[in-house]
Amino acid sequence: MEDDRASSSGKSADTPNPGVERAPSSFAPVTGARWGEPLLAIDRGWTKFEVWVALVAFSLEAFSMALWVCLKGFSAPSDHAAAVVFRAIVGATALGTIAHHALAKRPFRVRRWGTVGAVFVGVVTAKAWAGFGSDYASNLLNWYQQASFLTLLGGLRGVGTRLTMLLALVGGSLATGRGRHIVIDIVTRFVGPRQRKGMMLVGWVCSMFVCFVAAWGFFDHISIENFGARADDGPGKKLGQVASQLAEDWFIAKKQMALDFRSTPHVVFKGETYSEWLKGREWNAWVDQAGFKERYGAEAAEQLKIPESDARAPLVIIPGRGEPRGDLINAAYLVFPIGLSIIALRFLLRVLLVISGHVGVESDESEDWGEQAMVDEKEIGEASE
Repeated sequence: MEDDRASSSGKSADTPNPGVERAPSSFAPVTGARWGEPLLAIDRGWTKFEVWVALVAFSLEAFSMALWVCLKGFSAPSDHAAAVVFRAIVGATALGTIAHHALAKRPFRVRRWGTVGAVFVGVVTAKAWAGFGSDYASNLLNWYQQASFLTLLGGLRGVGTRLTMLLALVGGSLATGRGRHIVIDIVTRFVGPRQRKGMMLVGWVCSMFVCFVAAWGFFDHISIENFGARADDGPGKKLGQVASQLAEDWFIAKKQMALDFRSTPHVVFKGETYSEWLKGREWNAWVDQAGFKERYGAEAAEQLKIPESDARAPLVIIPGRGEPRGDLINAAYLVFPIGLSIIALRFLLRVLLVISGHVGVESDESEDWGEQAMVDEKEIGEASE
């Protein structure tokens, strides 16, 4: 009876589910030692986190560069060719997009020529509004560049540069974690699997040490050139000097973000000149409440105050140092030693996963095949039940 039911359902004893193809036998599921399972979970979580970091960094970089280009284009004087060209591009894009969607239900020829006509109108009318919004955009751009948190990082272009460095190192870590880093495989191509595995593991261990050494070399140089450490200081003293300066930078960043929060309604929404809205009375009251007395002393804090009838740009001033323009650039340079250290740890994790038998020495293609094979086996088992 069981045989009859099997034949009537179109299945045989040898084929639990004809609709599901088995994974190739050469890519069997990778099974490893139990002690490596936590490491495998760490590796997967680490990879997901870095993917999100890369996504956020890329989005911020694209946004910052697009914002800089737009503000530069809109802030150009009306008699400048750049103002007309930029507005022609913006107008043509906006009108063409609107016409394309507005004519969606019309015949194709009408929609096409309507969109072309809207683009043409956007180009030829650019001169008419070449000066529109230039003062507002110029004021906003100057605030971002001269008196905001972005000033501490070198402006909008500076932010793009720092994010590019971060993306490069995150990409290197992701490539290392999946076995797709740059390798010279001239020798390993001509040896057997066992010898190849040993050679790859040795190479990864050496790469790990190189990354750790390079990380310390970068940190040593940065601590001296950017954080004021002495060349003959020991590692502990250099670390302390960097930590002390980072605490100072964190204090400055918090105070500048507080000023930006106050500046946004005046500059962004009301369009007030960024360097004139903050009067002396409000600035002096802010200095009294912002913790400058507790950190630098009452006498030093008093020197930061200005006459109540004056106005100033909303940028933090540090007693004895002045305006901290570009101060966070020094902290951003630490992405090199930190990134290289993370890549070194990635090499170490990869070595341990290979030793535990959870991954192979080749690129992640074999791991993907192994994961797919496990998925296929699970589907086959569920279908057979």
